[in-house]
Amino acid sequence: MTASPPPAYFEVQHERLDAQLQAHLLDVVGADFVTALARLTAWRADLARHIEIENTRLLPHVPEGARWAARVYLLEHDRIALLADEYEQRVQAVIAHPPIDEQARRRAVLMLLDAAHALRHVLEHHHEREHMALAHELPLALQAAVWGGLENA
Repeated sequence: MTASPPPAYFEVQHERLDAQLQAHLLDVVGADFVTALARLTAWRADLARHIEIENTRLLPHVPEGARWAARVYLLEHDRIALLADEYEQRVQAVIAHPPIDEQARRRAVLMLLDAAHALRHVLEHHHEREHMALAHELPLALQAAVWGGLENA
C-alpha cells in the first residue's frame, strides 16, 4: 500500500489567491475597471491576511538549516505587498480618469496588464519557493493547524 502524498496546504492557498487575481485580470481585459477594482480589493485583503498568517504563525518555525531563511520569505512578502499596492494605485487611477474613447480604453487595459506582470512574476517565484522548500520543511501538523480550516475561507 502506498502512502498518500501529504496535504498541499500552501498550494491550496496559493491556487485560491491566483484564481482571484486571474478573475481580476479578466475584468481588466474586458475593460470592466470598476468590477476589476472590487475584485482586486478583495484579493488584496486576502493576500494581506495570507501574508500575516505566514509571517506570524509559520515563518517563526522555519528550522535552522532550511533552504531559505525566514527573512527571505519576509522580504519577498514585503516586495509583494509593495507591488500589489502600486498596482492597485494604477487601477484606481484608471477609474479616477476613465478612458474617453476606444483607443484610450485599449491603452488603459494594456497598461494595467503590463503593470500586473511584475507582480505576477514575483508571486509565481515566491509560491514556487514555498512549495519546493517551506512546505517540506515545516511540520505537517503545524501546516494543518494553520491552513487546515482555511482551504475554502
